[in-house]
Amino acid sequence: MESDAARRILVLYGSQTGYAEDTARRIGRQAWRRHFSANVQAMDAIDRRTLFDQALAPCPVAVFVCSTTGQGAAPDNMRRLWRFLLRKTLPADALQGLQFAVFGLGDSSYKEYNFAAKRLFRRLVQLGAEPVVERGDGDDQHYLGVDGALDPWLTSLWDAVDKICPASKPPLDVDTMPPPMFGVELLGNEVVVPEQPAAVDGAGDGWFDARMAVNERLTTEDHFQDVRRIRFDPLVEAKWEPGDWAVLRPSNSAAFVDEFLHLMAWHGIADQALAVRGAINVPCTTTLRWLATHHLDVTAVPRRSFFEHLWYFSKHKDERERLGELASSAGQDDLLAYCMRPRRTLIEVLADFPNSRVPLEYLLDVFPTIATRAFSISSDAHVVDLTVAVVRYKTLMHVPRTGLCTRWLAHMRLGRLVRLRVERGTMRLPDDPETPVVMVGPGTGIAAFMAFIRRRVQQRAANTHLFFGCRSEHADFLYADRLQAWANAGFLHLYCAFSRDQPQRIYVQQRIAENAAVLWPLLQQGAIVYVSGNARQMPQDVRSAFVDVVEDGGAMDRAMADDYVRGMQRSGRYQEECWF
Repeated sequence: MESDAARRILVLYGSQTGYAEDTARRIGRQAWRRHFSANVQAMDAIDRRTLFDQALAPCPVAVFVCSTTGQGAAPDNMRRLWRFLLRKTLPADALQGLQFAVFGLGDSSYKEYNFAAKRLFRRLVQLGAEPVVERGDGDDQHYLGVDGALDPWLTSLWDAVDKICPASKPPLDVDTMPPPMFGVELLGNEVVVPEQPAAVDGAGDGWFDARMAVNERLTTEDHFQDVRRIRFDPLVEAKWEPGDWAVLRPSNSAAFVDEFLHLMAWHGIADQALAVRGAINVPCTTTLRWLATHHLDVTAVPRRSFFEHLWYFSKHKDERERLGELASSAGQDDLLAYCMRPRRTLIEVLADFPNSRVPLEYLLDVFPTIATRAFSISSDAHVVDLTVAVVRYKTLMHVPRTGLCTRWLAHMRLGRLVRLRVERGTMRLPDDPETPVVMVGPGTGIAAFMAFIRRRVQQRAANTHLFFGCRSEHADFLYADRLQAWANAGFLHLYCAFSRDQPQRIYVQQRIAENAAVLWPLLQQGAIVYVSGNARQMPQDVRSAFVDVVEDGGAMDRAMADDYVRGMQRSGRYQEECWF
């Protein structure tokens, strides 16, 4: 079934972890079933003229899907287009005629919730484009996740678009699958596969080779959490500033790869030559084993779209019925209980549905790709030091859950070659070393601050203050010797909160309150406050503690003190870099 020639719709995404891309592809499938020719691409993958051409098209509709990363920043693969749209030279009617929709994916527990989508929506309006529906705001905090807002928004979107571009035929049924987006063809044993790299990230995008030099545990062996110092030696000259991130793309373990290939009944052809067309960061000639190792996230928690695809291809009556329930709007509570809450992996889902499989040609359409991970750099020059907490936790599943990247790093052997790139972080030291600096970094929140302190020591800067928190001085006081040496030498004012070393638990916010008489004069001198660590409760508690400091020190009421801290946030004097 082909789409109407004049019914062309543009679906663009800005995605950091793959969720926005997955949502955009879902919109593309729905568009195809409504007889549109859907062009689904990352925002930075299109020629910027495409937007202007779309505004003049018979069906001038563009749908934007984007997430927000860091402290309100746009995802990597939409930043070039975003910078172009911000040009002051663009006239106010640059996109006149374009009718658009924006859906944002975010988490309302973050201060900059869906900030990238909100800014994009406003800028498109400023350039003369006309929204066809209200902006959609997906929220991870919704009990159904992003789908809680996405499903009703899509209904409104298609109602509006169908009025703009009426179809001459009714939509196709949901059990009609579009052709695969990528070309995947088994070439057989006759074709010799070239030597495969561990990663093919673009050399022109700042990636460089580095060799693992240190992999040591920082916490004691009897401590529940394994936190490691990882060091990579770059093989080329690489530069970064304190606060920057190192970006890596991990690989799957051989055990998970073998399990995936056996479940898919591909183990017999795993090492035969495979031709791939249209995929990014994949060799043109490769193997299923290489894809399962370096490209496909076979231990990811599958999204709703995976169940939709598996339902379509299933030929087993009972399994197909169950998959259809999990893929439906009405079945999202069930999907939450079955998959999301226990963090059931893609491999485990395949094992639960042994008679439902995906054809090889749809391999890259169905299985998610491995996303890059970013870690704060703990060193300030020459070598790349990372402070990594190995993710391992229990759910209802029998096997403990582990993080793909941290597991990969923890088991990496010394001398292993990897590809890295450096990305600008969200926190920056002041240009003037005389400016007081106050850092709050419990646990691995200290990662970036190790680079901060090293730079401040080099600058012979005074007034460098660190509030560090952990469970026990004995078990998980990260970089204790180095921090205490800096403190003894007068380079650092160190305040520690060891929460479990006494009957009453003590956290960094209590230490902040105890040292209000020190902190208020620093704030009056223009001190910059940095907060880094787990985002669940700590940032709110720390901010409240600083509001207390201002309220007491400045003899203000609570509202005035809160406005003072809010002003610090707006001016960049109160910076947060927190994560779940």
